[in-house]
Amino acid sequence: MTDGPTADEVLKLHPKIRWAGLASELGEVIWVQQRQGLKSYSPEDADRAFVQMGPLIVGGVCERLSPWTGRVGSIVINYEKVTSLITKIKAGYLCMTIEKEEAQQSIQEIVKSLEKWMT
Repeated sequence: MTDGPTADEVLKLHPKIRWAGLASELGEVIWVQQRQGLKSYSPEDADRAFVQMGPLIVGGVCERLSPWTGRVGSIVINYEKVTSLITKIKAGYLCMTIEKEEAQQSIQEIVKSLEKWMT
């Protein structure tokens, strides 16, 4: 088991979170969940693959600069329909998509709420 948050705990953090997933540092998918009542933009297998590989690949690229720029906190990816947030927490990597409108403000609020699970 993980000492990390449950899907319900993450989705309750902010009303603009559409979807979330948690993976271990080795890429093992712990859970993936869409907010109830919302239509998913992507198939479930694509969501699971993103949670499994996205943080390792994208995070690895970002970490290449960390000796000079400092530790990576969070990674934000702006898509046409949503904004994605990848954050390292104690239990592994937390990925989520956020409604595009007001994403900048929502991300600041969400990251602050995640502090209890961060390393």
